[in-house]
Amino acid sequence: MWKYASLLLMFIVITACSSFNKTCDSVTNRDEKSADVVYIISRGWHTDIAIPVKELGKDLAFYAKIYPGAKVIIFGYGKKTFVTAPPQTISEYILGPVPGPAVIHTIGIRATPLEAYPPEDTIAINLPPGGAAALSKFISDDLARDAENKPRVVAKSTDPAGLFYAAISEYNLLHTCNTWAIDALHSAGLNISSDGVIFSGQALERINDLTKKQCLNQPIISD
Repeated sequence: MWKYASLLLMFIVITACSSFNKTCDSVTNRDEKSADVVYIISRGWHTDIAIPVKELGKDLAFYAKIYPGAKVIIFGYGKKTFVTAPPQTISEYILGPVPGPAVIHTIGIRATPLEAYPPEDTIAINLPPGGAAALSKFISDDLARDAENKPRVVAKSTDPAGLFYAAISEYNLLHTCNTWAIDALHSAGLNISSDGVIFSGQALERINDLTKKQCLNQPIISD
């Protein structure tokens, strides 16, 4: 128990001052012109990925019908028992990092994240050609499916309104919401690694490094 309490304290310290370091405006200014773009949203301890509906690959195109009128679909990863039933006590928070089944949370919004969320919590990253399709496949491949091969819904969220889907991968100390988000960016062809990423502050540091290279027109595509 004390092991998890120590991890919780470390988690609070690392995430307390997490934000994006926007080294230039070129990423934001170019996002509407880019063929593929992904948005990253920082929620303190959690990192979400958002994909414009028009750029969803065939694997995730069905979300256009699930969230009619949405401009962007937000995807977030987390431990099932932790995110579908918000913790109420400190002991529940301490047990949060314990391994268990994971879910993928989806939300549809009718604006871009740059318009819907505080600027310090949101950033846009231009993707290489085919990046959005590869990113869509990464997310789709982690969606558990029912007998009819449809993604399996396990719960609804009300604030904000959305759906939780069962994930194939397991949540654990070395595979958190932040690890998953960085892995997703890597799958899109970006030169970014999730090695050693557990907390949101670590994920944002990797993303800040990536966007800095993008601003300076340095290589951002993985080998």
